[in-house]
Amino acid sequence: MAAVFLITGRGGSLEHGLGAHLSSQFGAVTGMSLSAEWLRQSHDDQIAAVMKCVAEAEAARAPLIANSYGAYLLLLALLGRPPIDTSVMLLSPVLGKTVVSGTYFRPPDARRFAAAIEGALPKPAWLEIYMGEQDSGYMPNVLEKLIEALRPDRHALFEGEGHTLSKELIEAQVEAFVERRQRKPERNGHYPCIPKYRD
Repeated sequence: MAAVFLITGRGGSLEHGLGAHLSSQFGAVTGMSLSAEWLRQSHDDQIAAVMKCVAEAEAARAPLIANSYGAYLLLLALLGRPPIDTSVMLLSPVLGKTVVSGTYFRPPDARRFAAAIEGALPKPAWLEIYMGEQDSGYMPNVLEKLIEALRPDRHALFEGEGHTLSKELIEAQVEAFVERRQRKPERNGHYPCIPKYRD
């Protein structure tokens, strides 16, 4: 049984980077690597694959971490389904249309995403969102809408950090997240003595 589920960003791998760190710290890691080959499938098939991954994480009662474009796909998968019944962490989520390295990028379903965050979204049992202030995809008004729509239990905007959050920062946040998940939740699904915060 996997200790942690991970959905990588575009071109990411479960065997390297964050996936390798999670494996060394917590044992078995499963999920999805958004490789070039994986991204060749249709957008609908990508969402279906993410939803399957979510269901597997729920069944295993394992924490789920999604990074960058993987976080964007996970946010789309939230729409039209009951709240995810496990802990979720979003790292540097893509927030819809943006400019990356001087190139305009508009992900599939950007209009649907923009419309969805205008209202309340189904929040997972526990949710954390982290982003760098210097992320080229950071749009203050969009992130604010996302926070208002999802009401995460913990979220932070890190000064001096870009889209690729520093190794030390990610490892510290992820380890704390997994340790929190291992605590027994209260009846309402929240963990005791852990206040909301925003840096």
